[in-house]
Amino acid sequence: MKKSSGFYILRDNLRTLRDTLPALRGELLGQDAAGHSAPRPWREKLVRNVLPAIDFELPVLLVAICGGGSTGKSTLFNTLAGKALSRVGFRAGLTARVLLAGHPSVLSGPGVAEALLHRLQDTPVRWQADMDTTQPGPPLYASSPEIPPNLLLIDTPDFDTGEAGRMLNRERAEPVLRTAEVVLYVFTNTVYNNLSNTRFMADVVGGIGGRPTILVYRISRAAPDEEVLEHCLVVARKLYGLEGNGPFPRQVVGVYRTPESDAVAEGQALPRLIPLSPITGERSLHELLADLDVAEIKRHVFDADLRSIHAGATVELEEIRGQVEQAQLYRQALQMAMAQQALEALQAFPVNEAVALATRLFLESSPGYVKFLRGTGRVFAAPLRGLQALSHKVAVWSGMEEGEPRAQGVEDTLSQDLVVAANTLRNRLMDDALIVQVAQGDELLKTARARARQPVADLPQPIIELLGQRAYNLHIPVPQVVLQEQGTLVAHDWEQTARILRETARHLIGLPSDIEAELRDSVAEFRQGMKWQQRVRETFFASLSALPPLLGVTYTLLTVNPVAGAGVWIPLESIFGLNDLWALVSIPASVGLSEQERKQLEQMITPVFKLWLERRVAAIVKTFEGTVCQPILGALNGLPAPDDPRFAEVTAALARLYSAAP
Repeated sequence: MKKSSGFYILRDNLRTLRDTLPALRGELLGQDAAGHSAPRPWREKLVRNVLPAIDFELPVLLVAICGGGSTGKSTLFNTLAGKALSRVGFRAGLTARVLLAGHPSVLSGPGVAEALLHRLQDTPVRWQADMDTTQPGPPLYASSPEIPPNLLLIDTPDFDTGEAGRMLNRERAEPVLRTAEVVLYVFTNTVYNNLSNTRFMADVVGGIGGRPTILVYRISRAAPDEEVLEHCLVVARKLYGLEGNGPFPRQVVGVYRTPESDAVAEGQALPRLIPLSPITGERSLHELLADLDVAEIKRHVFDADLRSIHAGATVELEEIRGQVEQAQLYRQALQMAMAQQALEALQAFPVNEAVALATRLFLESSPGYVKFLRGTGRVFAAPLRGLQALSHKVAVWSGMEEGEPRAQGVEDTLSQDLVVAANTLRNRLMDDALIVQVAQGDELLKTARARARQPVADLPQPIIELLGQRAYNLHIPVPQVVLQEQGTLVAHDWEQTARILRETARHLIGLPSDIEAELRDSVAEFRQGMKWQQRVRETFFASLSALPPLLGVTYTLLTVNPVAGAGVWIPLESIFGLNDLWALVSIPASVGLSEQERKQLEQMITPVFKLWLERRVAAIVKTFEGTVCQPILGALNGLPAPDDPRFAEVTAALARLYSAAP
């Protein structure tokens, strides 16, 4: 058939909608929940109404042969089928049942027949003999290798016969005609004058939007072509509600005449179809059918369904995309929440180790003349005593020399802080929304605002709460898959988690062992920034020796630079997505640092602190991911990503649904 590429595009687009959207929804809701959810109306139409007529490996047209009694339609049906499937004879009303026939590769079983004839009330049964068509009953289906694979044929009961004063066959034929994609209307001179039949056909054909129609007029050989064509034109215009003279309606795609013949009526000869009118040209019926644009016909036949499918699938796509983006927003908020809770456990900075390490690197990076003078003990002996005291601390903390043990209880305190932070995080995950604090300009805030500006029906949106000072609370809705895991959170083995957290705490004491290389450049910059007098001042190094092993740390979101005070303010740029975050390292007044010395200390320990915090937060977050948040992250990891290529596939399928070209 011509323009078959359009058929394949239409078929493949519909397959994409049938398969991909439910798959995305199943991953989003979980297969169990998706399996119990009510089917969407658009998908019911797709699967029940449209795909049965399209989901073939080649373009296939469903052609219904219809007409009044004794017109020869069953004879024509048998001719096209290449097999005597329907009983023929002189008696009117002989055909009492609908018969569907196709090539075995197309009409492969009862499921295909039932899907194609879904508008009929009864389930089709397999054809056994031609006598089956004469007995009232459910529709029949049969296969014949003589039928071209691109055709499915339907023989219909006579329109003008019935029972008990009712035209029951019309009631049986009407849903078949609505199922058909091409109507082959067979009539005789007697039927031509039967206004009842013509009116019935006009009602059905008009009611279904005008199927492509082929007229076959069985008439005496003696009738001239002009008169035959005139009769066909009258019938055609009545079928489509056109009055007066005029051309054939555009829905009529072919006109044939076939001579009266007793031999044909008795099934002893085949009918001969003679093409008439410029519409038909000189094409045989098979050639004419082969020239039809299958995709265009099916788009026309299923236009209302396709529009409904397009609208419904578009809505569902936006719902799924919105839920996926919501889940992605929740994931980002969860990462921030884990980092925030990790900070709650890191409230004691090992400043002695930090200063000692920085001092050793400071000494090792001394210029050559300083090292020479240090060796002679001249002039610089006093300042060097402070440096040497710190050098001793370096050796102690590194294990090269024995010294006082670390403060007792540091590990226990950190363990307890980790447990408290983990429990707080778990409680936050049990709320209806995950609340995180962000600052103006934060990427998470931008994403939440974008989601709030593009709401999706029936999907809760993030709430943005202004706290003042350009700080905000974001209330991020909990995705469905996370809600389903809250029972797992409640049943979580907390004792096992506590053991893991205690083991984690043991490895978090002190500085990370692998940060020295990253600090060398920072220490060199610190040295270059010092003035000559600052390099040799005894008091600075002496005051550092007076620092306690641990200093308290507090964290806060600030959108302006903090006011200097007794402590050291350290900006933390975008650590784990926490923008505008500052750390305040408290320094006891008893240390007695001058403002200049405080600034020097800040310059010295800031790079150490940042590396310490980054590594420690990463370690704690990793522990949270494997314990408290494990079921939540497992569920989130099973969801489609916002950039999942299937979204683009469905979007493209919807865009091409009304296009015959790629």
